[in-house]
Amino acid sequence: MVVVGAGPAGSSAAYELARSGVRVALLDKAPMPRYKTCGGGIVYRALKLLPLDVSEVIERQCHAADINLNDADLHFSIKRPRPLVSMTMRENFDYLLFRAAAKAGAHAIDGCRVLDVITRTEDLEVLTERESFRCRFLIGADGASSLVARKGGWHARMRVIPLVEWEVSVREDLLDAFAGAARFDFGPVPGGYAWIFPKRRHLSVGLGGTGRGRFDLEGRLREFLRSSGIEAANGIDRHGYFVPARLRQGGFVRDRILLAGDAAGFVDPVTGEGITYALLSGRAAARALTEGEFKPPRVRQVYYSELRTGVLRELGWGRLLASLLYGSTKVQHLLFRRYGQQLAEAMGDIVLGEKSYAALCGKHLGLRELFRLTRNSRPDREGP
Repeated sequence: MVVVGAGPAGSSAAYELARSGVRVALLDKAPMPRYKTCGGGIVYRALKLLPLDVSEVIERQCHAADINLNDADLHFSIKRPRPLVSMTMRENFDYLLFRAAAKAGAHAIDGCRVLDVITRTEDLEVLTERESFRCRFLIGADGASSLVARKGGWHARMRVIPLVEWEVSVREDLLDAFAGAARFDFGPVPGGYAWIFPKRRHLSVGLGGTGRGRFDLEGRLREFLRSSGIEAANGIDRHGYFVPARLRQGGFVRDRILLAGDAAGFVDPVTGEGITYALLSGRAAARALTEGEFKPPRVRQVYYSELRTGVLRELGWGRLLASLLYGSTKVQHLLFRRYGQQLAEAMGDIVLGEKSYAALCGKHLGLRELFRLTRNSRPDREGP
């Protein structure tokens, strides 16, 4: 077995396979630990899925979240006994999972770029800069621009959302002012939101959206920093990246290749958070291989069964809610004026893993009426 990509999806898949006694190589193109552009917020529902203690890489825990629509003068706050979002730097978090997979028995190799994937009748060959690997199955967990997907026959380009994120060093008093809560602001960018995540010694600040037309993300982020009163003390480390906006066309299994995490498009449509679904799909891919006894038709069947239960249903309902939140500023303001605090509390329950999008969207009569009024009365085909 070979797993390409040592993020949460790939490392969790390799970990589960190794613990099951399967010989597995986990490959990542960059030397570990490597910087990973990401807000670095791990929601509690994702923490519960982890098979190991990650407290050593948690820089700050936020038991509160603030949601702002400044252009509508709407502000909501929620608090929970459990941390809603645990802040980390992804290079440390991913490296911890990479080492855990190695400790479980995976052959973990970093600095190993994949060049090609050759599919044969009974197996595959994965060609890298360093050596080649023969395997019965391959899990592609190498992100939205997945090389494994391209080499494996997925030809359609994945629709993605552009984001920018800056690591901003600030004065201690300013860091303290933002330390208590994860902050989410709707309005600074069309079809999305901006965030401020407090880390141990700096703020991670970013934004991204799906709004049509061209707009200057970096310029909008500079304006968001200014309007939020954030002034850099010792410079800014600037990064840009993409997250999937939709599921990958063509499914998630092709012959002996399975896609997981961002490579499959498994990202929360409302929050843009991908770690939860990376962990779920990585584990599901590993179970599909072992329970499917490494027989392609059976592996495919088990994987889709696992995904329908834990991933696709939620993503379908999440996209329905996202269509309200991001489809129209008018509808967004109406939604928050009518149900703002209820929605904030419900989202708190969702990121804690105590409520589902299916329960929120399917049973909330007000939301169902808004779905009808905006002609979005049905979830996508991956939904219920």
